[in-house]
Amino acid sequence: MAAYSAVTSLMGTMHLISQSALDFHESNKECSKSLYEKVGSLLEFLDNSDNELMKDLQKKVKDVVNEVEDEVESQIVRIMEKDEHIQREANERLREILEQAIQDIYSVNQELIKQRNKNNNSLSGNLSIGGSTSPRSRVSTLENEMVGHINEQANMRRRLITGHSSQLEVISIAGMGGIGKSTFAKKLFSDPSVVGFFDVRGWITVSKDYSSRKMLISLLQDATGVKVEINPQYQEVEVINAELADRLQKSFKGKRYLIVVDDIWSTEAWDDISQWFPENNNRSRILLTTRSMEVARHASSPKNPFQMRFLDPEESWNLFCQKAFSKKDCPAEFESVGKVVVENCKGLPLMISVVAGSLSSKRTLNEWNEVAQSVSSLVNLDDYQRCSGVLALSYNHLPPDLKVCFLYFGVFKKASEISVENLIRLWMAEGLFKLRGIRDLEKEACSLLHDLIDRSLIVVCKHSLDGKIKTCRIHDLLHDLCLRESESESLLYVSNPSLSATNIPQDRRWVSFPQEPARDFFSLPFLTYGKIRSLHFLAVKPYNLEFELGLDRFKLIRVLDLLGSGVWHLPNGLSNLVSLRYLRAHCSGYPPIYKLRNLQSVSFRKVNKFQPIEFHLPDGTWKMSQLRHLDSASFYLCSPPKVDGNKYRVLENLQSVYGLRPVCCTKEMFEGIKKVKKLGICGRTGHFYDAPKCLDNLIYLPELEVLKILLYDAYGVDFLHKHPVPCVGSFPPNLKKLTLQGTHLLWSQLTIISKLPKLEVLQLKALLFFGDELGETVWEVSDMGFPKLRFLLVENKGLKNWNASDDSFPCLERVIIKNCRFLQEIPKGFSDSMTLKRIELWGCTPSLVNFAKEIQEEQEILGNNILQVYAYDTI
Repeated sequence: MAAYSAVTSLMGTMHLISQSALDFHESNKECSKSLYEKVGSLLEFLDNSDNELMKDLQKKVKDVVNEVEDEVESQIVRIMEKDEHIQREANERLREILEQAIQDIYSVNQELIKQRNKNNNSLSGNLSIGGSTSPRSRVSTLENEMVGHINEQANMRRRLITGHSSQLEVISIAGMGGIGKSTFAKKLFSDPSVVGFFDVRGWITVSKDYSSRKMLISLLQDATGVKVEINPQYQEVEVINAELADRLQKSFKGKRYLIVVDDIWSTEAWDDISQWFPENNNRSRILLTTRSMEVARHASSPKNPFQMRFLDPEESWNLFCQKAFSKKDCPAEFESVGKVVVENCKGLPLMISVVAGSLSSKRTLNEWNEVAQSVSSLVNLDDYQRCSGVLALSYNHLPPDLKVCFLYFGVFKKASEISVENLIRLWMAEGLFKLRGIRDLEKEACSLLHDLIDRSLIVVCKHSLDGKIKTCRIHDLLHDLCLRESESESLLYVSNPSLSATNIPQDRRWVSFPQEPARDFFSLPFLTYGKIRSLHFLAVKPYNLEFELGLDRFKLIRVLDLLGSGVWHLPNGLSNLVSLRYLRAHCSGYPPIYKLRNLQSVSFRKVNKFQPIEFHLPDGTWKMSQLRHLDSASFYLCSPPKVDGNKYRVLENLQSVYGLRPVCCTKEMFEGIKKVKKLGICGRTGHFYDAPKCLDNLIYLPELEVLKILLYDAYGVDFLHKHPVPCVGSFPPNLKKLTLQGTHLLWSQLTIISKLPKLEVLQLKALLFFGDELGETVWEVSDMGFPKLRFLLVENKGLKNWNASDDSFPCLERVIIKNCRFLQEIPKGFSDSMTLKRIELWGCTPSLVNFAKEIQEEQEILGNNILQVYAYDTI
């Protein structure tokens, strides 16, 4: 939603002005605070006015706010010039812009208030019932065809009619729009055994803008079988609803009922509806469908919801044949083309049905080939009532902040796996959301992402060891929806390599090049793109091209991702992009970022391989007060300057640093980044040799929660035996996650690690040798053990024996053992663990696999069925 994005973006810009150390006139800071408040009042209207009646006003909000921000940021760029005359002139112009903007925003606010009041008046007082029909009769006329989910249907049927609990139970079915939730429920609703078991069955479709009165009337008609009359003496909707709810509860008394609550959107809606259903202690059931996992969990609590899955290839093919050939087999000459079509439907029932319905009227192979070639663009050719209807509805009912975050997925390549960490940093840099309450930006962004996942709009791909989401993706159909909606909002431009080079539309904010490096675009005459805020180059291929990017055209750009551009060196003009907040690129040497005071996230990586690219950050980095994330394979940064006596300058907003050279790990450095929560110390053997006591300074990072120590080479064994971890008492006190990769350990050093009071995750990756001073390869876990450890990963070729007492891992939930080819047994004490849920063995011996499964069997004998053993790539 472009209007919401524009408002939150401008609010972020105003906040930066009010907090900035730049040479702004005090009057400008005051005006900025005032404008921030005025613009913020627009959010309330945008949160509650997302309908067709307000579309024109929303566009006006977007245009006005974008224009204000463009003018404000243009003057900020001038204020950052060294010329005092330019600074003074820009400050004066900025004050004029801010004062005029306050008036313009006030005027727009008044229009919004007037329109909202008009809308409310036109919608009030409408109590007519209309000629609606019973949902039960409507459902019964539909052919409840359900392809696939045979086992799930059987399990759900048993849960409905043979469940042990006599109490009222809510069973939630969750999944994305179009995945078949309602069809699944309809199949159960009309199943003969279900029909015979329940005295009363009812079906209500809730949707977002539901009417309690209509649903109550519908349920009463299902329960009583007679037309419901409303007493005309009541004028208040609340009174009418209260009377209807009372009548419904009385009609359910003593009866075993099944109610399907279809397509419910919010927990508040469920809280309203749930009061209608009495507890008769006779195994009544409510079957609920929703796109929101939050709603599903809320309604089903304490039991888990049922998550609908996509159809597998066989089920997809069966559905396709059913729709295309009326349950007959596919003719042989069409089979290969048909299977390509089905594969492109990605297991989504709605898409399969629509495409199959289209092909059912075509009789020649040429016609089928034409459809097969256009399946990927079929959604763009269809209206919302066909294939994309349900998906568009899901989008239309999103809150404005989720809408704009969802649309941003359009900048990524279709079907790509997206780093959650990177996504969140991009959202923050773009200013797509407003911080609520006391949570920091990262937590607010995580909350928004989880909302999109719970609504089944985004799919989780990978988790970290401790269960946090590492990567996600968006279904192709939903990606198409992003492109379509962001196009209509004039937000996004995505290059199309099949078309000849054309200029980017002047009004777009986000620009993405998902294919080849955009040489054709950059060879065009240099136009000015003052509206563009982000440029994404996503080809991610090992090009080494030399061409001028012409960054002077993008004066106000905030996000610049050059990693897939094919340009191996930071381009000319980068240091002039003073509005830049996010930068990702290939880099070496001395990156010229000292003038980029608004940078929040910096990442310097190599396109094709994870290799250390050593570079020096400029001393001016310590003036980049907005910096939150600094990421590279290996970099050097000087110690912070002193600002007051013995105090050092602190980057207060810095949350994560990855790639810090060992020589930089001084007390002074850690004083300057003392707020950091994640730290990666990376280097070669020589780097650690040059700074033998560097890790002992970690004690000066009191807020550090995640630490990774990474060695890029395998040399210097004698040195590394002595110094791979801090000494006793030098670990950060709040450390929760520790990763050691490529290092060499003595068992005594693992004993030091075991004493960390808050350590929950320990990853020992690619450790080339385990042992003690005598070379013994036995890991003897001390009696103290790891008191809080929940997740453990061990990857080591030399480990032969691992001994631990019953109480060494009292909280352990998951163990992953990789490439331990000489290890025959794991601690026997795991058989007595009450917390262990999962053991994964990768590249291990059959004897170790058998030993782990014996532990699982012992757990089962004791009545504990939670432990599962998984073996992969067994030797």
